[in-house]
Amino acid sequence: MPNVYICLIYLSNTDFKYQSSLSNNMKKEQSVSDASFSVTLDAEDWLTEIPAEDEWKPGILKLSPSKINTFLKCPRQFYHQYIEKLPQKFTIHLFRGTIVHDILEKLFTERFKYASRWRNQAAQKWVVEQFEEKWNDLVDNKAWLFKDYDEPTFRKETKAMLVNFCDRTERKLAELIEWNIYRSKDMAFNNVRPEFAEQRIYNDDLRITGIIDSVVQDFEKNISIIDYKTSKRYRPYLPDDYYRQLIIYALLYYEKTGVVPMFAGVNWLRYDDTYFVRITSSELSEARRLIQNIHTELINRGEDKDKYEKVPQKLCEWCAFYKNPCYPKVKE
Repeated sequence: MPNVYICLIYLSNTDFKYQSSLSNNMKKEQSVSDASFSVTLDAEDWLTEIPAEDEWKPGILKLSPSKINTFLKCPRQFYHQYIEKLPQKFTIHLFRGTIVHDILEKLFTERFKYASRWRNQAAQKWVVEQFEEKWNDLVDNKAWLFKDYDEPTFRKETKAMLVNFCDRTERKLAELIEWNIYRSKDMAFNNVRPEFAEQRIYNDDLRITGIIDSVVQDFEKNISIIDYKTSKRYRPYLPDDYYRQLIIYALLYYEKTGVVPMFAGVNWLRYDDTYFVRITSSELSEARRLIQNIHTELINRGEDKDKYEKVPQKLCEWCAFYKNPCYPKVKE
C-alpha cells in the first residue's frame, strides 16, 4: 500500500494531488485518496505591491514572488512596473480576488474564530452578507470594470467560492467529531482553522517579502501552506510561476520558524480543487538560489531600460504596458 500523506485541506468529491521535487515542473504526479483534510486560504500576488518608501536600488529592492515571476516572464514589464512604477489598469479579476481574500481572512481571525460559532450554516450566511455588501459597492462605484464582462455571472461564481469554502469547513469539522479523532469540538476546530491567515513575512537576509494566506497544522504537527486562487486552474502540472511562488513561501516560513512545511499548495476556490507540492530541503535550496540569482541579475542590469528586453508572448495584449509604452502603434 502506498504511503498516504495526511494534509490539511478538505476537498469534497475532488482529487487530491501533489507534485514532488518540481525543479522543471515535469515531475511525476501522484494521487492521494481517502485522506483526512482541513481548510485554509491564501493571498494572491496582487497584494504584493512595492511600498511607497521602497525606492528602486539594485540589490536593495525587496523582492516578492510576483516581482520574481514578472521579471522571469518579461524583464521589460518588470522595468515598467517596478523601476519606472508606471500606473496600471485595475481589472475585475483584481477586485474579485481582493474581495474574496478579505472575507476569508476575517472569517477565521474575527467572526468565526471559535468552534461554537460554526453551526447552522452561520458562516455561510455571514460570508454571503459580506460579499453582497462589498460586491454591490463595487457595482455602484466601479461599474466600468464590467464593461467587457457579464456582471451576474461574475457575481454568482464569486459568491459560490465563498459559500463552498464554508460548506467544506463545516463538513470537515463534523466529520472529525463523528470519527472520534478529537475528544471535543474545540480540539477538532484547532485542526480545521489556520494557524494564521493572511500574514506578510519579510526576510532581511534574502531581501524578499511574501504574503502567506494560510498555514495549517494536522494532528501530527505537519505544516501545510495554502495559496488561494480565484483564477482558472491548471492541470496536470502547476505552471512554473505558481511553483516558484509556493517554494518561496515555504522558504520564508522555514526562515521565520525553523520548521520545514510538509506541503505547499494552490487551492482553486472556483473548483474545490487543491494541488500540492511536497516540500523538502531541495525545494528550499532551489528557492534560495532563485532569489539570490534574481538579485544578482538586477544589480547587473541596473536602471538601463535597454537591458530589460521585451519577451513577446500570447499574453502581451493583457499586459498593462502593451499599448503604452511597449507597442504604442497598436490599434484598438
